[in-house]
Amino acid sequence: MLIVSLILFQLLIFGGLIFLLRRVLTKNVTDATKHLEELSHDYSQKEQKLNQQLEEAKEKSQNIIRDAQQEAERLRTQNIKDLESQRDLILNQARSQSDTIIQQADKSRQALISELETRIEKEAINKACELMQVTLPEKFRQEVHLYWVKELLEDGFSQLKHLQFPSDISEVKITSAFSLTDEQRKSLSRKINDVLGYDAQLKEETESRVVAGLIISIGSLVLDGSLKNKIEEQAKVAK
Repeated sequence: MLIVSLILFQLLIFGGLIFLLRRVLTKNVTDATKHLEELSHDYSQKEQKLNQQLEEAKEKSQNIIRDAQQEAERLRTQNIKDLESQRDLILNQARSQSDTIIQQADKSRQALISELETRIEKEAINKACELMQVTLPEKFRQEVHLYWVKELLEDGFSQLKHLQFPSDISEVKITSAFSLTDEQRKSLSRKINDVLGYDAQLKEETESRVVAGLIISIGSLVLDGSLKNKIEEQAKVAK
C-alpha cells in the first residue's frame, strides 16, 4: 500500500510539473511567435523585391527581342536572300540573352528564399532552446541531462570505433549543460581513450544554453548529444 501511495504521489508531482510547464510555455510562446512573424515579414519583403526584379528582367528581355525583330526587319529590306539566316541568328541570340537574364534572376531569388528559410529554422530552434532553458524546472532538466549522458555513454561511441584519429590529439573538449560527476568523467575518459587508442586530457566546460546533454569535440569531429541537436534532427525528419 505504501508503494502504491508513493507511485500516486510521484504521478501527481509529474502531472503538476507538466501542467506548470504548459502554462509557462503558453505564456512565453507569444514572444517566439512574434519573432518568427518578423522573420516571415522580412522574407515576404525580400521575396517581393526579387519578384519585381524578375519582372524587370522579363521586360528587359522582351525589349531585346523587340529590338532584334526591328533589326531583322531592317535587314530584310537590304538583302532578301540573307534575311532568314540573319534573322534567325539575331533572334536566337536575343532569346539566349533573355533566358540567361531570367535564369540569373530566378537563381538569386531561390538562393535568397533558401537563405531565409534556413535563417528562420535556425532562429526557431534557438528560440525554442531559450524558452526551454527559462521555463523547464532545473530538476527536470537535470533528469533529462542524466538520461542523455547515460544514453551517449552506452551507445554514442560505437559508431567511432572504426574511425582513424590523428595521433596528435592531446585534449578533448566536453561542453555540458551541467557539471560532470566523477563517475561520468571517468566513463567519458575511458570511452574516449578507447576510441583514440591513447590517453587524452578532458577539457570540461559548463554551458547552460545547452539546456540538457553534452557535446564532445575530438579534433574536427563533434559528437553532439545536446537538446539543440536533437531538435534539429527532428526538424530534418519532419521536412
